[in-house]
Amino acid sequence: MEQTLPLFPLGTLLFPGGTMSLHIFEERYRLMIGRCLSTNQPFGIVLLRRGHEVIEGRRMAIAPEPYDVGTVAVIQEHLRLEDGRYLLQVVGQQRFRITQIVEQAPYLVTQVKLLPDRVDGATLAAATELRAVYRRYWERVAAITGVEIEVEELPLEPIRLSYALADRLQIDPAQKQRWLEADVTARLRSLIMALRTELAILPRGPQGVDPQSMLGGWNSLN
Repeated sequence: MEQTLPLFPLGTLLFPGGTMSLHIFEERYRLMIGRCLSTNQPFGIVLLRRGHEVIEGRRMAIAPEPYDVGTVAVIQEHLRLEDGRYLLQVVGQQRFRITQIVEQAPYLVTQVKLLPDRVDGATLAAATELRAVYRRYWERVAAITGVEIEVEELPLEPIRLSYALADRLQIDPAQKQRWLEADVTARLRSLIMALRTELAILPRGPQGVDPQSMLGGWNSLN
């Protein structure tokens, strides 16, 4: 399935099911968001490979160069400020791949192909293994700190599970981009490897440390 989407390139990325707060201040993106709101349409969020640089207050003419795979963003809440800026809360829907650039000015408009996530037996097995490794991680943290830790419930559905943990792990954006581009089974397996790496660097015995200091690369799970 293909559709046309205006793009908002960023230095970070949005996963399906994730939420993001945005401050829209550039004139071209104010125009884009105004059009999206008036037509009740989404836009695409894509991670930048490279983009604009600002030197001594002047913008250099470097065109934004996004990755090919991004996420459809739906505006949940918005506030238009008196000077025309927007404050947005968006939620990620489906992944897409850019197939063609339709317009480059005043902002990128592209033709995109939506990317489905398919679940099979291998996916279910990988999701089960990921939950087990996740549980062992927090059991180790509890043993090290001597503090009982209430662990957030993980999503039961494998696709949601893969995106939730990919979003939560604090890691290089390029790696997160690879997770976004991967199929769900490969994403789950890569997350297992990342979590096992985190587990391997934890101390083996009780340390009597603050559990917050053991969170390592994890954000709070929504």
